Amino acid sequence: MKIETHIDKFRRLDAAVARLRPDVDCELWIWTAMNACVNLLNAALHRARLTDETDSFHTQVEGLYARPDRARGTLTDAIHAPGDVMHAGQPALGQPLPDAIADASAALALIENLREPYVRGGEAPAAGATAEWEGAYRTCVDQLSHALGISESR
Repeated sequence: MKIETHIDKFRRLDAAVARLRPDVDCELWIWTAMNACVNLLNAALHRARLTDETDSFHTQVEGLYARPDRARGTLTDAIHAPGDVMHAGQPALGQPLPDAIADASAALALIENLREPYVRGGEAPAAGATAEWEGAYRTCVDQLSHALGISESR
């Protein structure tokens, strides 16, 4: 996707995160926060020229992208240099990340690691656990917003 499309999508998802409570809306908060941050991460990676800003979408197979034919409404498989990443560190980019992006990626990884026990599993958050989640979200958003030179939406 394009940088501005990622930022627009982030802003919509961030507004949704603001309406959710991680202790009550656990699964929705994790999923929405993760997707908000990965969109902002992709924008920052594109801006830093570490990944390509393409009109294609990552698939669940590392290195395989789906390229839309917007006139026909179809998708075709494409293999190309990294465009959008699926998760923090996936795919590995093979080069060091700027500090802000590395810090944001570590915070995003904390949120992504919540999927197994809370989204895919049935665990309920322990009392006070969600403060760490919210802190990771803020770190990710703050670092990437700074790297992109954009104002935070909240």
